Amino acid sequence: RACALVLSAGSLRNLHDLMVALALGADAVNPYLLIEYARSLDDPDALPNLVEALRKGVEKVISTLGIHELRGYGRQLSAVGLAPDVARLLAIRTFAAAHDRGLTWERVAEDGLDRAMLLRQRGAARVEPPFRMYPRIWKSALAVARGEAPYETYATKLAELERERPVSLRHLLDLAHAIDGEPDRRASTRAGEHVAPMYISSMSFGSQGETAYRAYARAMAEMDLLCINGEGGELPDLIGKYPRNRGQQIASGRFGVSALLANSSDYLEIKIGQGAKPGEGGHLPARKVSAKVALARNATPGVDLISPSNNHDIYSIEDLAQVVHELKTVNPRARVAVKVPVVPDIGIIAVGIAKSGADIVTLSGYDGGTGAARQHALRRAGLPVEIGVTEAHRALVAAGLRDVVEIWCDGGQKSAVDVAKMLCLGADRVGFATLAMVAIGCTICRGCQLDTCHVGIATQIESQVEAGERGLKRFEPQELDRAVEQLRRFFGAMQDELSRIAGHLGVSATEELVGRTDLLVQARGHERGDLSALLAPAGPSRRGGREVRVLAVPRGPEQHAVLGSED
Repeated sequence: RACALVLSAGSLRNLHDLMVALALGADAVNPYLLIEYARSLDDPDALPNLVEALRKGVEKVISTLGIHELRGYGRQLSAVGLAPDVARLLAIRTFAAAHDRGLTWERVAEDGLDRAMLLRQRGAARVEPPFRMYPRIWKSALAVARGEAPYETYATKLAELERERPVSLRHLLDLAHAIDGEPDRRASTRAGEHVAPMYISSMSFGSQGETAYRAYARAMAEMDLLCINGEGGELPDLIGKYPRNRGQQIASGRFGVSALLANSSDYLEIKIGQGAKPGEGGHLPARKVSAKVALARNATPGVDLISPSNNHDIYSIEDLAQVVHELKTVNPRARVAVKVPVVPDIGIIAVGIAKSGADIVTLSGYDGGTGAARQHALRRAGLPVEIGVTEAHRALVAAGLRDVVEIWCDGGQKSAVDVAKMLCLGADRVGFATLAMVAIGCTICRGCQLDTCHVGIATQIESQVEAGERGLKRFEPQELDRAVEQLRRFFGAMQDELSRIAGHLGVSATEELVGRTDLLVQARGHERGDLSALLAPAGPSRRGGREVRVLAVPRGPEQHAVLGSED
């Protein structure tokens, strides 16, 4: 290029703003209000700290995409609710918007005028904190788990908040039929070999304390549901204890992964990424790597455990197919899932996963929670799980592969209504993680990575004496039997509620809801987005005898499957 472009703007207020400007073509940026604010402070380190934080943030963002230099970072952006004509000018993908709905040029102009008015008022600057749902509902959920309140109390409060302050696309949707009262006939919730289309998403031993970790596995086994262990590595006495109800995750770090581990479960999950921090691997801080964690993960106590980004671990569908084939060779009975974050073109990715020989495509939405993700990744990376499920379901139907794989999803799910909505959009099962933590006492203090969890869930501290030595003023250790009882009570109530809702929707089994977008309607937020594309039915399967090569299969050698044939 013969000319460099430098953008100087007071509206560049955070790392995300800088990355958008750079992605759209700026060679350099001058966030002058940020710099002026840092210089106005009495701290001489404020400005150097700001510059260093932004520099590290830029490096982190490009590294999650496997990019090594800033000049290689292009329009790695997508939007939700951005009007198509605005997105067209910016040359980015947009979802859930129409020419007269969402962030149009008119709304952009109005926003600029509002900002100008605020600037002229010369008032004290303040940043509006993001609205968070869990701090407002965790007490209600915990009351249900403890048997102090019926599930209806929690569901009613959650529904009111979702209507008043919708933060997910599904909050703009309502079920097409009223679900009050008791239906004429309740629906069966069975999903495959388990009693309901719900499971506890992958959480690792290390991120979770031993008692909580054991409680998830035992409670799901007693309920005949599924619980997935995260990152690899297992406590020796749990290996093979719950094969039907226990999943093992294979992450890029391969911590504790062995033939013994792979044969201990009927479900194996290859983790490409997770929605809360797409492009990043796991990171368990050294202070959480206790002797027991090190034993389970075949590691050294007190040393950071980092699963690197999968950008160069599984680089193509062929690489993925090789890993799938290896897992099915070592454990022929295993069903293999591939967990990926929701990104643009997730439909094409889902088809590739199906062709690799996997049995399950697990889609992870951006609004999931994790104690090891940066704030920027939690708020700005990835796409809503609703978009992912819809895109993957349609692409697999069009390719004639929908009956070859199941679609599982997770990311911020909170209720039986959420499960029903995700099934209608095309999912087969729905995962919960943060909600499982809440059911045993999590108070949503968002400090999981610090190893100072005062309710004994996300910490390796096991006793009040140890907590006192570590400087904790308050600590309540988990009790296994109590935690199991609370999990069974909460998820049992949610299963009953799902059965009741499905009965109102006119089906005899919840599996009949899969892909039934006709049972959903956009009830609110019409001025902010258009969900008609989300609710369009999946098209017919492609016909014509096109040959699709299946690279790995559950049993036997490679084979060719011809799609579109009459038999």
